[in-house]
Amino acid sequence: MQNKKYLTAFIIVVVMLTTTMGFAQKPGLTGASFLKIAVGARHTALGSAVTTVAGDPTMMFWNPAGIYSEKTNISFSHNDWLVAMTHDALAATFYLDGIGTIGAGIIYLGKSDITANRDIAPTPGTASQQADQATGATYDFYDLAVNLSISRKFTDKLTLGASIKLIREKIDDLDASAIAGDFGVIYNSGWRNLTFGARLTNLGGDLEYFQFGAPIPLTFSIGASFGIANEKDNRLTAYIDATKPQDNEQSYFGGLEWEILEKLTLRGGYKFGLSGTEDSFNIENTDEGASFGGGLVIPWSSADMSIDYAFTDFGLLDDTHRFSFTVSF
Repeated sequence: MQNKKYLTAFIIVVVMLTTTMGFAQKPGLTGASFLKIAVGARHTALGSAVTTVAGDPTMMFWNPAGIYSEKTNISFSHNDWLVAMTHDALAATFYLDGIGTIGAGIIYLGKSDITANRDIAPTPGTASQQADQATGATYDFYDLAVNLSISRKFTDKLTLGASIKLIREKIDDLDASAIAGDFGVIYNSGWRNLTFGARLTNLGGDLEYFQFGAPIPLTFSIGASFGIANEKDNRLTAYIDATKPQDNEQSYFGGLEWEILEKLTLRGGYKFGLSGTEDSFNIENTDEGASFGGGLVIPWSSADMSIDYAFTDFGLLDDTHRFSFTVSF
């Protein structure tokens, strides 16, 4: 009876999240595209199939329910992103008795000293006249998101989480800001670590430039994970997510994580159904396909340090490399 009650609560939360999701399918509809970039080496190596990952501070950028931990955790992630852009994230979580796990984090994407082409004057009557006319030979841009998150375990099986975040974009002398929220749930059945999860991310207002609004990338995902092998020194877990972004078709992500001797972890993942190109056989190739990586846990005094790496194949574009460093104590 208790298990049925927990499962019913999980289903109710998932239905509530689903009913808030829009179903527009126009690529490029949204702004703040940096929020679509995967954060964390572990999460990227698993093909972004991470809705059910738990006990990880970086989960505040995915499913805030997943940050729940009774330890203090600090994680830094660096991503050598496309066209030489810097993509970094920092997340920290703390446990408060009677409240749950709270956390704060920041994502930054930017590039400096971009050569400016200011030869073309604005056409009279256009929106560009509303902007200050910068005159520098170069310009900078950055995207920024600041998160505050909370996760609480309501039973030994059901965990809920929520985040609020400030989103800001700045290019040259123009800027725009928005407020958004993320909501998530994780339900562990207790059998072979079979876990279900759901998340709704980037529910909030528009970014406005020149009095025109661009919605932020609202996304709904459901996921599951299952322990194929669950021995102490040999754990193999499979992950799968179904993700529906507001501005594109449904996608499916899958990943495998093999933990050896509680110290070494190998990971692999793939994203199915992303937009891409078709080859001569009319087979669609996704822009972002396979990903691989691994991690190493290093005990240090009373803390555990983990170092993770992920490689992503981007097909026609440059491959990317991500590194994460996490301390738990």
